[in-house]
Amino acid sequence: MKSEVFNNSIGSPYGFNYPKLTKEQDRQIIAGLFEQLLLFDKITISTNRLNFGLIFLLDRLGINTVERLFDSGYIKLLLWSPVLVTGTGRQKEDGSIDESVIFGQPPIAAGALTEDDSDPEENINNALDIFGLHRDRKRILTKRVIKQYVIPNGMEFSSDAAKLVIDSYQNNILVGLGLPFEKEANQLNLEQRKQLLSLGHKVLETAILSKYNFKSYENYEHYEIYKQNISNIGKAYNISENTSEILKLENLPDLKTLFLSEKLHFESVFSLRHLSSAQYYRKWINSIGENSNAQEITKEYLNEIKGSNRFFNSSGGKFIKNLGMFGVSIALGAAIAGPAGAAAGFGLGLLDTFVLDSLLKGKNPSMFIAGIKKQTEKEAE
Repeated sequence: MKSEVFNNSIGSPYGFNYPKLTKEQDRQIIAGLFEQLLLFDKITISTNRLNFGLIFLLDRLGINTVERLFDSGYIKLLLWSPVLVTGTGRQKEDGSIDESVIFGQPPIAAGALTEDDSDPEENINNALDIFGLHRDRKRILTKRVIKQYVIPNGMEFSSDAAKLVIDSYQNNILVGLGLPFEKEANQLNLEQRKQLLSLGHKVLETAILSKYNFKSYENYEHYEIYKQNISNIGKAYNISENTSEILKLENLPDLKTLFLSEKLHFESVFSLRHLSSAQYYRKWINSIGENSNAQEITKEYLNEIKGSNRFFNSSGGKFIKNLGMFGVSIALGAAIAGPAGAAAGFGLGLLDTFVLDSLLKGKNPSMFIAGIKKQTEKEAE
């Protein structure tokens, strides 16, 4: 099963203007994307009606790199089509807000982007128009990007989210998130409605994650709202943290730091992802690393290297185990020590030694880590 992570760090999915990011914020966002590209099979990036997600990628990474990411199927765009709104009161002539008009009204209303705003081609045009690309270049890029678009049913998701968050409030489920039930939902004041709206957005995110089976770098803030749909929440963060722990074992910084310190360039994503060990590592860390803490992942990693998790359950492992039962424990020890010892102990030829070497070593996570180390050395030359 492919591992797919949801990235909502590039601007707000609810934004109606272009955010002003600092240089450091830019670097952290790109570093996060760099890390995700090495840890997961696919990354789905949230974007809004202005398509700031695509604008950011094109501006920071360049059109050729972005085009390659889409062509390779590494990234997709999810157009955030659900809309949640709340009443803001009525402004008086003196500039103050009359809150009285909101009482008795539902605290949250559901909506969705218009048909035009939800059109993927139009959404792509919103981004590409800024760069003044030649018509043919624009057409080719649009054709490639549009294949990697996800557009949820906005009204369906927002309606469900509005109902669920209001019901959660009414049943005092939100007490742990700072919004206890003290009055009817339609009697909440402006500040409380804003808080409920924020929680409604979290419900939306949780529903999207569950629907598309995404993993998320989010924390567990959703937990009190949507317990039955949190199986993927936070798992991606665990994978990131556990990979950092493994890199620490090998005297390497975490992936973000390797990028930020320019020991790895963004384009190295393509060479590292294509290593024969990369797919194995992603599969391994996404199955082991989701629910393990630092101590557990260290143990799992060392066990994989030694082969105690996998090798003795393989046909080759059972073969050597059986030999041990027939009184060749010394040879068995030599086999575990390495192919040279195995050759001496079993009287194996070169081809036999090669096969045994493959059985003993196989693929393990350290091979990918070694690939990262080799790439950093290459780029330092």
